[in-house]
Amino acid sequence: MQKILNAMFVAVLIVGIAACSRSSIRLTPIHMEASYSGKPIKDVLVLVIIDDQEIRGIFEKHFKDWLTVKGVEAIASVNVLPIKKGAKLTKEAIVDVVDRYENDTILITHLVGFAETEVFSRDRPQYYYNYYGFYNYAYGYVYWPTIYGEKVQFNLETGVYDVKTESLIWAVESQVKNPKTTGEAIGQVVEAVIKDLEKNGLLPKGS
Repeated sequence: MQKILNAMFVAVLIVGIAACSRSSIRLTPIHMEASYSGKPIKDVLVLVIIDDQEIRGIFEKHFKDWLTVKGVEAIASVNVLPIKKGAKLTKEAIVDVVDRYENDTILITHLVGFAETEVFSRDRPQYYYNYYGFYNYAYGYVYWPTIYGEKVQFNLETGVYDVKTESLIWAVESQVKNPKTTGEAIGQVVEAVIKDLEKNGLLPKGS
C-alpha cells in the first residue's frame, strides 16, 4: 500500500511540475566516480542542509518518496537527526545514524545561491569530496529565502557519498529559474536529481 501511495505521489508531482510552464531547470554534472557507474545505491540517508526545518522536512520527504518508488531504501534525516535552529550536526551524530540504519550512502543537498548573478560553476575545495567536509562547506548556505515576484533563480548542489570510504560518488548542480513557490522549486530539483542518478546507473534497473 505504501508503495502505491508513493507512486501516486510521484505521478501527481510530475503533473504539477509539467503544468508550471514559466519555470525551468538546468542540471550540470560535477562528478561521477567511474568505479560506481552501474552499481545502484541500496540504502541512503537523505540530508538537506537548510535552517528552516519545515522546508528541510518537505525537501527530504520528496527525495525519500522518489527513492522509495525507485526501489531504494531511504531515510529522511529530519526524522533521525533533529537540529536546533542555528546548530550544526557533528560527524559523530551522522556516523551514529548511518551505523544504526546501515545506510550505504548519504545524499546531501544544499542551497548555493538565490540570485540571477550567482556564479553557477566554481572551483571546489578538496574537503568537498568527503561527506562531512561537504557538510561543513555547505553549512554556510543554510538560509532559504522567501520566493516573491519573477526572475528568481535557485542554485543548489547535490552529492552522493559512500559511507565506508566517505568519498564522493556523484554530484550535480541544479539551477531553477522562476519557480512560483518553494514547493515547485523543490519538486523540480528532486525530479531532475533522480533522473540523473538513474541515467548514471545509481538506481536499480526496472524501477
